[in-house]
Amino acid sequence: MLLKNRVAAGMFVLLIGASSGCAADQPSTDDLSSFSSLEDARQAVANQLDCLEDPPSPTAVMGSTGRIPAESVKCTQTVEIFYFESAEARDEAYNVMGDAAGSEGSVYFAEGRNWFVVDFSEVGVGTTDPEPLDLSALSEPLGTRFTEVK
Repeated sequence: MLLKNRVAAGMFVLLIGASSGCAADQPSTDDLSSFSSLEDARQAVANQLDCLEDPPSPTAVMGSTGRIPAESVKCTQTVEIFYFESAEARDEAYNVMGDAAGSEGSVYFAEGRNWFVVDFSEVGVGTTDPEPLDLSALSEPLGTRFTEVK
């Protein structure tokens, strides 16, 4: 039963209406690290954080024109690694995920050039059992920028 609930909790769609423009306010990502695939990003993150051996299904992130072109894999119930082919897709996904923040709590990012890790444990998106991780720990070893969106 617990496994079934974990899988069901992991399968959700994050859909936010109008984006707040969070990425437009962000500095350039040109000086941040990049990876050649989602698997490379996943391995690097898993070497630094306590990711689950059998993570739940990834999130389908819907933007203003449909599903955002991205690949993702969960690290925990509420921490997910995203990989993007284009800067536009990355920025749109950042905006959508950042829009989940609000009075309930913050959303945290460890940002790379063509990827990011997002922790949405404080906002209760898709799970009732949050598993927050300290994404700031990725800054030095992986060359990321840590961001908190409130």
